[in-house]
Amino acid sequence: MLKLIIKWTVIVCAVCTFLFEAFPLLFIKMFGADGELYTQFAVLCLRIYLSLIIFTCVQKVCAIFLQSIGHAKAAAPLSILRDVLLILFSLSVPVFCGVTGIFWAAPIADVIAVFITGIVMVRLWKSLEQEKHKAQGKAGDQAIQPSSPGVIITIAREHGTAGKQIGQLVAQKLQIPCYYKEMTAIAAKESGLASEFISNINSDENAVMRDLYLSTSVIQQAIIAQDQVIKKIAEVGSCVIVGRSADHVLRHRKDLVRIFIYAPKDYRTKKVMEMYGDTWEEGKKNIERSDKARATYYRNISGKKWGDPHQYELCVDSSVGIQKCADLIVSYLSINNAKK
Repeated sequence: MLKLIIKWTVIVCAVCTFLFEAFPLLFIKMFGADGELYTQFAVLCLRIYLSLIIFTCVQKVCAIFLQSIGHAKAAAPLSILRDVLLILFSLSVPVFCGVTGIFWAAPIADVIAVFITGIVMVRLWKSLEQEKHKAQGKAGDQAIQPSSPGVIITIAREHGTAGKQIGQLVAQKLQIPCYYKEMTAIAAKESGLASEFISNINSDENAVMRDLYLSTSVIQQAIIAQDQVIKKIAEVGSCVIVGRSADHVLRHRKDLVRIFIYAPKDYRTKKVMEMYGDTWEEGKKNIERSDKARATYYRNISGKKWGDPHQYELCVDSSVGIQKCADLIVSYLSINNAKK
């Protein structure tokens, strides 16, 4: 898709550049004409200033693409890079070249901006390709595992509650498969999208415009691919699925038990510090960002409030300990199964 967009961007810009260079008066006369001196100056300005407009458009397309796939930290500076360079060169080049130096500020800014953007895109593309190959390999090794009919357990959790470890412990105790990152690897293989891309659709990278980001067609494609894999996993048999809003995706299944893991913020902050080496303040901020991202993602696909206890069969405070938490869940499942 990116290659197609760049292709048509180049074609359209090439045509426009030809018209600007070959017939500048057609465009200048749209804004009026005031003598020969004005016309000569305007023609020179138009031809120089817009000579590399094709670079500007390609650079903007790349910045928008990065934003759309969740690389906001790279997209934000690239989106304003050309404009910042233009201002800097508009102030500095005329000092050496006179008034016409302002005209040359644009093509100089275009060349530098597209060069930097090219470096970023090449590195990103290589990393996405590597991730894709790894994901396909993982999908082959970690395909949907065989299981027998039984309960489907979904675990939603606040950041820092060790929900993944708890889910893995529950799966071990029940001797059933547990799915976490494996889902994204399988979804990547079946959809052709990068595993990292699917994995990041509910991350905190897109804090500023999460709802708009989640509504884009490519993100919706990733969500659909992920949901289809979750449903396939559940069809195979009993299992534990951690995260990815699986409780909503599988909400119509009668064999579903939805669990939410929570804990006091201080406990979670300490856990995040242990796991990621964050400071106390960094841990608190990371918890807040991550929980907001999960809440936005859940609301976007379900229309409901993430973490609402009325949506789960069991809510557990993981500050009692990971082992105790897993034992409590297994006991609940045993009692619930006995009642049936």
